[in-house]
Amino acid sequence: MKIYQNKTFGSILLVGGTSIGAGMLALPLTTGAGGFFPSAILFFIAFSFMLLSLFYLMEATLMSDKVNANLITICKERLGPVGEFTAWLSFLMLLYSVAAAYLSGGGSLIADVISAGSKYDISPNIGIFIFLAIFGFIVVFETKAVDAINRICMVGLIISFLLLLLFVTPHVEWEHYKGGKPKYLWAAVPVVILSFTSHIIVPSLRSYLGGDVAKLKKALLYGSMIPLIFYLVWEFLIIGMLPLTGKYGLENIGGAPHPVAGLTDALNAMIGIPWIAIVVGLFSFFALVTSFFGVALSLYDFLADGFKIKKTVKGKGVLLLLMFVPPLLFALFYPSGFVAALGYAGVFVAILYGLLPAFMVWHGRYIEKKKERFRVFGGKLFLIFMLIGSLAVIFFQIAATQGWLPTL
Repeated sequence: MKIYQNKTFGSILLVGGTSIGAGMLALPLTTGAGGFFPSAILFFIAFSFMLLSLFYLMEATLMSDKVNANLITICKERLGPVGEFTAWLSFLMLLYSVAAAYLSGGGSLIADVISAGSKYDISPNIGIFIFLAIFGFIVVFETKAVDAINRICMVGLIISFLLLLLFVTPHVEWEHYKGGKPKYLWAAVPVVILSFTSHIIVPSLRSYLGGDVAKLKKALLYGSMIPLIFYLVWEFLIIGMLPLTGKYGLENIGGAPHPVAGLTDALNAMIGIPWIAIVVGLFSFFALVTSFFGVALSLYDFLADGFKIKKTVKGKGVLLLLMFVPPLLFALFYPSGFVAALGYAGVFVAILYGLLPAFMVWHGRYIEKKKERFRVFGGKLFLIFMLIGSLAVIFFQIAATQGWLPTL
């Protein structure tokens, strides 16, 4: 069978593509000051933890007799109205948090580009409105229009990433890999966890692959390895190019109000080759836009379905207000909100894809005694580990917000 007709191969790419997004941009901003090798260890731990949660979600999905059941339906079947409400609320807050991060990051990038290319000094808040005006309203034309623009952006994302690999590697400073302050990594845990999240696609893959357990396992395992490789390479490049401290150091950038734009500015100043910084800026921009499209479409359909809003002209206007007013307010009135919003998104990921799958599997296995086609190894011990790990992710975000952990 030709590779482009292979559903398992396509599913692997879907899992990998769903994970890679704005979290990738935030990784060197939140973990870079911790040093490359400690950060790499954290990436492997997060990869293993989220892979385990993927398999738990797969087990919970296969417990449902409804082939096309979504996460809300599965939670309702296993955990009743409380589980359904928790899943509904967590999913909505996750999408709002990520949308706020994309608006903040995309707005600061656009403002930076316009200010650099003209005599006008554009504020990041104006950039947020420009980003929203250009890319936010595309969703009303629904999937076909978004798909066409997204394909162009995906090509740009791949080309810019390959250019970074090819031309940036000779400019890395090997001394930079010896430094680092691992104490900063505790506060970065929720963002790293978010960056390995592709769980939203599991129920769809069950239907797409006909419930074939072997194919599903292969898709989740190999698909999860794609973002791990991307993140390690991205972290390697950024830490290698920028020092730990100083005006253009990773500590300073990570704690700046607009770290995404600050990253491109720092690279431009440190390397002295403007086009390399432009490539980094383009990569950051395409990564934001492609992920933003997916989140915006998900939010658009989720709100339309949840509130039973018909997609008429009036309905689309109401949906746009519901979609963008909450994240827009967060992005405008919380200037340093890019990393913070992704941290909060990591909390909702821990609830939605850590706690709930573990509770569903526990209920299905040990209370309902359901006959299973697939069971994750480890028994009750691993389920308890998943529950404790998910609670730890939530604690790290609370601790970082309250100032109990060292932050940039």
